[in-house]
Amino acid sequence: MTDHPLPDFLTLAYNGGMVLLIGLLIGLERQHSRKADEPLFAGFRTFPVIALTGFLSALMARAGFPWMLPAAMLGVIALTAAAYYVTAQGAHKGATTEFVAILTFIFGALAALDLLIPAAAFAVATTVLLSLKAPLHQLAEKIQEAELYAILKFGIVSVIVLPLLPDRAFGPFSVVNPRLVWWMVVLISAVSMLGYVLMRFLGARAGIAVTGFLGGLASSTAVTAGLSQKSREAESTLARYFALGIIIASTIMYFRVLFLAAVVAPGIFRPLAIPLIAPGTLGIVISFILWRRKSGETEPGLQVKNPMDLAQAVKFAALFAVVLFVARAAHYYFGSAGAFIASGLAGLTDVDAITVSMARLARDGVMTPSTAGASILLACASNTLVKGGIAYVTGGPALRKIITPLFGLLFAVSVAACVFVAMS
Repeated sequence: MTDHPLPDFLTLAYNGGMVLLIGLLIGLERQHSRKADEPLFAGFRTFPVIALTGFLSALMARAGFPWMLPAAMLGVIALTAAAYYVTAQGAHKGATTEFVAILTFIFGALAALDLLIPAAAFAVATTVLLSLKAPLHQLAEKIQEAELYAILKFGIVSVIVLPLLPDRAFGPFSVVNPRLVWWMVVLISAVSMLGYVLMRFLGARAGIAVTGFLGGLASSTAVTAGLSQKSREAESTLARYFALGIIIASTIMYFRVLFLAAVVAPGIFRPLAIPLIAPGTLGIVISFILWRRKSGETEPGLQVKNPMDLAQAVKFAALFAVVLFVARAAHYYFGSAGAFIASGLAGLTDVDAITVSMARLARDGVMTPSTAGASILLACASNTLVKGGIAYVTGGPALRKIITPLFGLLFAVSVAACVFVAMS
């Protein structure tokens, strides 16, 4: 008997069939990518056999013969090592196919251990990675030393530092959460890296526009900080494109807020729809104007030298923590003044949290839909004002000249929408 009984026949047949498909998929890619003069260790027929070997040996281990799995794996490793020794005597020195053969055995074993979905997912990911050999090699050759250091820094701040920070609030009013504050560093760094990569591969205009759209889905404030920082290093002729990315992100914010409010409290959608769509539509018009180019105008080259400025991201995160503390303190001392003060202060850092909070109060009947809607619009106006200040302070002179009147217009429309809803 065993603590892990074998599955029924239909499950075994299904899993075995999937294992065969995994082996066939990987084998087809390996045989298709082989050069004419390159020796073939394993191909379309051998890889399915390797996958079935892993599957059957793992089944034997479950059936009460635990030594079968490590013995079969050692046999596959020995076979691939011998094959590599033979092929390495010639001109071919790569060992990719041999390592993939061992991986294929592991995929088959995972399927027999009730881990078919992870096995299939990793098998597809492996095949995709193998098929992208030429583009990945070209990308590796294009990566410069500064870009490599930027990737390493981003890995440190996101993969190493972030998980180590405590996820709880400290200090007066229990407002400063180290992980939340550092998350802003990660977010701004990610926007900066994403913008740099997209600008290199899509060109300045399209790359910055896509960065603004994708970043705006998460945080338009982080996009504003990241792109404003980049505008200092770039040529002044690129300022219009950086303004485009920032405006796109700010435009996405209005529609994101409307979506969140409608999901939390459907009854609040109607009083918020037109007031939020109005500045959103204005943002779309401004973005279209910034996107357009005169015929014959050539796009300036990318001159940004620093893919990620970690020091600036840390400074902004520290400012974020200070503003968060001030907002919470003011809410604590002046909370009786009502939701508008809280919304205006909360909008200095984020609009999503206050949107969800106000929508819940409206849904539960604690607050009227018009009051909740006006509070949400005030937070949007406050956030728009802050982003304009960030762009003015951290952006280059050319960006300031373009972005200041645009944010002023968005702020005025947001305030007008807030007043309209409050008085309705």
